[in-house]
Amino acid sequence: MKTITQLGLALLSLISTLHAQEKAPYQIQGTLAGVQKEQKGMLFLQRYNTDFNLDSARIDQGNFHFKGTIEGPEMANLYYINTLGERSETLDFYIEKGKITINAIWGKLHTASISGSPLNTDAKQFEETHKTIIDHISALTTEYFEAEEILSQDSFSMDSPARALINKIDIDLNKWSAQLSKEQATYIDQNPNNALSLFKLERLLKDTSNQQLVTTLYEKINPKLKSTPLGQQLLEQLRNLDNLKMGDIAPAFALADTTGKQINLQDFRGKYVLIDFWASWCVPCRVENEHVQKAYNTYKDKGFEVLGISTDMMLDNWKKAVKDDGMTWVNVVDPESKVSGQYHINSIPSNFLLDPTGKIIGINLRGEALHESLKNIF
Repeated sequence: MKTITQLGLALLSLISTLHAQEKAPYQIQGTLAGVQKEQKGMLFLQRYNTDFNLDSARIDQGNFHFKGTIEGPEMANLYYINTLGERSETLDFYIEKGKITINAIWGKLHTASISGSPLNTDAKQFEETHKTIIDHISALTTEYFEAEEILSQDSFSMDSPARALINKIDIDLNKWSAQLSKEQATYIDQNPNNALSLFKLERLLKDTSNQQLVTTLYEKINPKLKSTPLGQQLLEQLRNLDNLKMGDIAPAFALADTTGKQINLQDFRGKYVLIDFWASWCVPCRVENEHVQKAYNTYKDKGFEVLGISTDMMLDNWKKAVKDDGMTWVNVVDPESKVSGQYHINSIPSNFLLDPTGKIIGINLRGEALHESLKNIF
């Protein structure tokens, strides 16, 4: 599979910078029905997945208006807080240049109609086309969060019934997520000139095992889209991951284990090793520890090792989790996230499977996927 080299990435970055887009104006106008006249609350426009407010506005006879400038299309949240401090549901949508109209109802803001925006129209069409997949993922995610809460209340006990439930949900969730990823990749491949493809690439790259797929698809994207802030951000992420793809030698590091002894990755040469990033507070990590334990116990006498890397800052919590979860393999801690940063870990659990020469042969192998990979090796 073709990959972007460091030199190629630098050249693309230079070309994209030279063609960087100027800020373009946008307007968002709309209505929010169902708000009582005596309420003097505020409507907030917020950058997606952040606490940064782009703007705020009062409702005037049910109407609202925002305006500003953007360098390229971006995702945003819209929500209303009344004078009683009651917050509405959140509407996730895309901002792009031009005039966007939003018509919503208090209590149903997330179902608002959006017009005047090709990007939001494309997103809506994608959601409707793949409604079955998206609905399954949404329902399973809700069930997963509920089971996580139960496991947390059970202090991550190995006997908690929530563990089995989470494992079952995770299998189904992975199946539907894989289908969605396939559909996203197909959309990008067929729509290289659509801004929505950039956002689909961003979603795919949240799983770094998709790096080579995203690299291939990114090369097909319209140069104007590559010059946007999101296009440049994706380019930077691909550059950062360029030495962490399948076949690369994993970057060297050394960290302290539970006794304070420095453990070096080079010490594991000659064996297959799973570099496993996790934390004691991470519920999916604690559930995944079961699978890692099973894999370790099955293959440790055949040349398989595990190197657990915790991002915990509270060392007592880390050591307790190591003991409680029966993690008898080598465990080190990365409280300042230096190695996590080196490996560009943006979510946990994450892992890399290395062969005896230190070469990456698997990325983010979880649950049965890890067992299948090791079965094929041993």
